[in-house]
Amino acid sequence: MKTDIISSWEKNASEWIKVIQENQIPSRKFTNKAILETAASLDCKKFADIGCGEGWLTREISEMGFQAVGFDAIEDLIIEAKKKGTQDYHVLTFEDIIEGNPIPYAPFDAAVFNFCLYLEEGLQKLLENTLKSVSNNGYIIIQTLHPFFLIQSGLPYKSQWLSDAWKGLPGKFEDGHSWYARTFENWMETLGTLQEVKVDFQEVLNDDERPISLIIKIKKL
Repeated sequence: MKTDIISSWEKNASEWIKVIQENQIPSRKFTNKAILETAASLDCKKFADIGCGEGWLTREISEMGFQAVGFDAIEDLIIEAKKKGTQDYHVLTFEDIIEGNPIPYAPFDAAVFNFCLYLEEGLQKLLENTLKSVSNNGYIIIQTLHPFFLIQSGLPYKSQWLSDAWKGLPGKFEDGHSWYARTFENWMETLGTLQEVKVDFQEVLNDDERPISLIIKIKKL
């Protein structure tokens, strides 16, 4: 993960925890439900929640009767997650995975990246190495902003770096980090480099039937 991303999250960890605890992001009504329904629909019992934040998804998956372990690069978020539940949580960065370090407690039936993939370079290696910690016929599940977001925001429809990941969110965030927004074509090109997998896409809509997120299921064959 880029240094400015980690720095921004370290500065804003407490504000993020507050926003999540107070349920201040309206779109989570749809996106939370979608990722949980996806997890429940798979024949998986052991999940790695990578980029778990303060651990809400790890806890929810556990409450569904599955085993879940949470990982995040930000120590303050991991500390908060440990306060809220009995699940296992560990500090782990994307760089750790990209460099080939094993994910603790692997293998997993599924590894989840829920709204945490900001990087341009290194995504392919991140996914390749994560697949090594996933059992055969297991999954990587990604939820990310739908590429339609670019059009909604009046931006050119092309993959690009955007300057402030906190923009548009409630809360008093500061020093927003840059993040890489991908088109559908870019996602397909990147995922097309992975070997021995099957990829499926699901579009998540809001009440106005507008796309708000994209769920990508990568099945390891």
